[in-house]
Amino acid sequence: MKTWLLIVLLIIFNSNLKAQSARSIVYGKITDNDGLPLSFVNVSVSGANLGTATDENGNYFLKIPIGNYRLSVTSMGYLPVTISISITANKALNVPFKLLDSVHVIRDVLITGVKVKSATATRTLMQIQDIPQSIVVVGQRVIQQQAAFDLTTITRNISGLNFTGNYSGAGSYQFFNARGFDLNDSQSYRWNGMMIWNLGNNYSDNIEQVEFLKGPTSILFGDVAPGGVMNFVTKKPLAEFMAKVDLKTGSWGLFRPATDITGPITNDHTLRFRLNTSFEKSNSFRNYVSSQKEFVAPSIAWDITPKLSLNVETVFKKSNATDDAGLVSPDGTINGLKRLDPSLYLGEPSHQYLYSEQDYFATLSYELNKTWRLKAVGFNGNTDNRPFGIWFDPPDSAGNFARREYGYHQNSKTSTVSFDTYGVFYTGPVKHNVLAGIEYQSTNYRYTNAGSLYLLDTSNINHTVHGLKPVIEPADSPYLPYVSIIARTGVYAQDQMMFFNEKLHLLLGMRAGRTRQGNHYFTDQLAGTQFAGYTDNIISKNIFTPRIGLVYKVHDWWSLYTSYSKGYEINSPDIFAKNYLQYVSPPATISSQEEFGSKANLLNDKLGISVSIFQIDKHNPYGYVYLDPVHPDYDAYNVYYQGHHRSQGIELDADGKLSSELSITAGAAYTKTKVIDDPGYPTGNVLPNAPKYTGNFWLNYAPLKKLNGFSFGTGLFYKDKFFSTLANDPLLEIPASYTLDASVGYKYEQVGVQLNAMNITNQVSYLNPWQFNMFDVKPLRQFILTLSYQIGKAK
Repeated sequence: MKTWLLIVLLIIFNSNLKAQSARSIVYGKITDNDGLPLSFVNVSVSGANLGTATDENGNYFLKIPIGNYRLSVTSMGYLPVTISISITANKALNVPFKLLDSVHVIRDVLITGVKVKSATATRTLMQIQDIPQSIVVVGQRVIQQQAAFDLTTITRNISGLNFTGNYSGAGSYQFFNARGFDLNDSQSYRWNGMMIWNLGNNYSDNIEQVEFLKGPTSILFGDVAPGGVMNFVTKKPLAEFMAKVDLKTGSWGLFRPATDITGPITNDHTLRFRLNTSFEKSNSFRNYVSSQKEFVAPSIAWDITPKLSLNVETVFKKSNATDDAGLVSPDGTINGLKRLDPSLYLGEPSHQYLYSEQDYFATLSYELNKTWRLKAVGFNGNTDNRPFGIWFDPPDSAGNFARREYGYHQNSKTSTVSFDTYGVFYTGPVKHNVLAGIEYQSTNYRYTNAGSLYLLDTSNINHTVHGLKPVIEPADSPYLPYVSIIARTGVYAQDQMMFFNEKLHLLLGMRAGRTRQGNHYFTDQLAGTQFAGYTDNIISKNIFTPRIGLVYKVHDWWSLYTSYSKGYEINSPDIFAKNYLQYVSPPATISSQEEFGSKANLLNDKLGISVSIFQIDKHNPYGYVYLDPVHPDYDAYNVYYQGHHRSQGIELDADGKLSSELSITAGAAYTKTKVIDDPGYPTGNVLPNAPKYTGNFWLNYAPLKKLNGFSFGTGLFYKDKFFSTLANDPLLEIPASYTLDASVGYKYEQVGVQLNAMNITNQVSYLNPWQFNMFDVKPLRQFILTLSYQIGKAK
């Protein structure tokens, strides 16, 4: 594919473009009835196959051939406007619009299709349809219909993205795999485009939508895992007052009130606020397991001048949850799990995963002119987490097994600052969409111990007993005599050029990045510790990553694309590996992706469909083997950084409305993975946590005439069988599973009630997040009742 792309480049840059008709500029600002700018409004020119969307300040900019046209403006929740315009030579035309509310639509639940924008994740104002990469956005419509308040429920609506298990039970944090490769906890998760640690449940009530950029994205974010990047876009303060109270209750003693309040502080609406809060307390289908979460997120938006705006957000989270390592198979096989009650708890109820987080986020935007803007973003986050749990050895023939305890405190601090500029200009008939910027991100984290396992006691899988030994919680000090650091600096630039009346797009991009990663030792604290004599082992890597893509607009509603991108992951030395000295400076893991795809908006832009075909190659992956693979000591292993892993696949995503009453969210993925070369495992083995077939389907019916106010939904989510380890042990192959859900709701004016039934058929299915002999059990049948009351309309 790279050769084909180069041929196209030569054709574009060496061919003599035919003379095109003279053009003139049409520009303007689109506002609501209160005069506030509207972003992401679609602007189209009938007869010229041209279109664009407004930026964050409501501006649009087009270059149109001389002639007479119809200029149309559409945006969800507003009445469409169409006017006639006449374009004459060498004369710019200013055409502003003021849109009026549509009383039939509430905008805060209508993010659909591929003509929406993904500004925080892509750092551009391009529509998803025009980006040569597969991107899926899950918005409030789906989140509310499925009564989702956790990340596992939301992400099942994204093809090729698979939930693989929990760190320490459902109240801790989650692991995911995309396109055959596990996401990285310190690389693959973003909040408004800024890196965050995956150490707690990242979905909260201040999240407007979840975006997933599939494949390597190193040009934008530096070193990240090749499967993709998950970005959480937060809710912003609104110009009109709105208050919503939401209460969820249901199975396992769930009690979850939440509030969302927003509106203007000043009469001219230039200063606005938003406050999201929630409290969650719940037991579990698992015996002795419970969790509690507290969340507060205030934010302020200030239009300092018509061109300068500031948005400040803060987040405070706190949670505690019973440690739950799941089940251990009586005979070491998946079939053995079927003999156990899914609710069986083998840990200690007194052991808990504690987590707290404080985040501060600020965005300063300045409009240079109608086509260029500057943006500065700052982020500072602090997390404290304390795992305190138990792992299990395989049981003997009588059911006896050893329980091993671990516990530690971890503190991490992350700071990020970025500056970028984005704008549009023309060179003759060629339109340029340019992004350029610089970013610096720094993370420091420390542990009180290495999380080693110590024998606690022996239990029996048939007669579990708890609380026989006194609880000694992990000490919160001292910390180990070193700090782990990750410091990333990157300069990036890209230009998406549009040729031939914007029918053919060429994207060229690059990132020059430098990463410093490793451990800094405090020399005055090393004496008498296992680290005595250690010196700093911080590695520095300079890596250049290119990106190239083509988009062909067959029609205004249909595009084809292809792209080539590279990614990388910087590996820190694993100081706990027995062969640590062999890899004091490990090589970087390099990945590349070739992708073809198609994106279409059907049914008058109400239904978006995207299809992608991809191949990802990953070289020098981090791997490990236990010194005793038969009876492994989980603290005794060797590492290596050689090999070649590959994934190939086809993915389909659809989202939108089939009619005014019927909406759909659906996806399907075929993923074929393979070990091309690996010193620890046989060639031809498949990669872990990567089912070959997955599918998701959610249909919602909201009648407008008879039964007006009611809504009915149903969904099916399927996951094929898969291996949880590279060893591909057939006795540990996780069986295929499915979940069938349904919902019914009624809304009258400001009051709403909705009942969701999840896993209606009560399927028992398993996950194996740690690749050991311990298995998570996915939730059994569950009912959630949501009561809501709203004052005002989101705007």
